[in-house]
Amino acid sequence: MTRKRLTTFIALLLVALVAFGAVFAVWFSTWLDVERIRAIGTGRTQEVLASAAIDVGTPIARVDTISVQQRVGEIPWVKSVDVRRGWPNEIVIAVTEREPVARKMSEGGAQGVDADGVVFAPQAELPENLIVVTAEGPALLASVEVLQALPPEIKGRVTRVAASTRDDVRLHLKSGSIVRWGSAQELEFKSQVLLALLPRRARLYDVSAPQLPTTLDENPRTRGSQKDEVSSSP
Repeated sequence: MTRKRLTTFIALLLVALVAFGAVFAVWFSTWLDVERIRAIGTGRTQEVLASAAIDVGTPIARVDTISVQQRVGEIPWVKSVDVRRGWPNEIVIAVTEREPVARKMSEGGAQGVDADGVVFAPQAELPENLIVVTAEGPALLASVEVLQALPPEIKGRVTRVAASTRDDVRLHLKSGSIVRWGSAQELEFKSQVLLALLPRRARLYDVSAPQLPTTLDENPRTRGSQKDEVSSSP
């Protein structure tokens, strides 16, 4: 073997040894084992770590971050999660919690409802100004969409939003009146129409078809000179 070939062989051997050493260090040695697992973005650290199910002492390269992300993401109050390796010995789980925009009452008490219509147990006591929503599934999502689109002048009058279907959203007002809103379509137009109708004290305001709004049991004193079209049933 010539000196040039010998030099090349030794160089390749060294490269192979270094590569083998790197693989061994990453996958099999204790040098890069998980020593610490952190959950950030939430105060419910123990619940997150329990769902993550990562064993301290596992080689950090062997941690399946996608599976960890899926397990933590199944927690109802978690909106999103990102799992990162903090080389050489740390796993960081970054959590974004769901923000309640309404409340839903159940046997166990009040639960939060976020903008996606997801119901979850809140970390702390819910704000008192959150409006109660009575609906399920697609009807719940439609109710939340309507609620978030309401201007302050209307939202401040609402005590509860209820729906049996996604096209049957109703607003219950502090005055005792009911607004038949309908679907979560034409939200801005319906708000404008309702604001124009509210000065007329009625038991029912129907803006489900905003081009032809109606009222029921309207107080004659608030009707003025303009005649309304009256619906036959609530």
